[in-house]
Amino acid sequence: MPPPRISTMRARRTISVTDFRRNPSAHMRDALGDTLAVLSRNKVEFYAVPPERFEGLIDRLEALEGSGRR
Repeated sequence: MPPPRISTMRARRTISVTDFRRNPSAHMRDALGDTLAVLSRNKVEFYAVPPERFEGLIDRLEALEGSGRR
């Protein structure tokens, strides 16, 4: 049997999906602007990203896409 694959965590904070479901707004507020990795059975199911950070990421992607067009 192959060894388990270790994936890179893309957030400094983690929370179980069960806990996150109880009150997502409170958990995002408690994260103080950080992204949350939401785990199910110790695997990342999704990342919860604050709106400001998400908008910043989209702006950066659009700028990168625009810089390649001529």
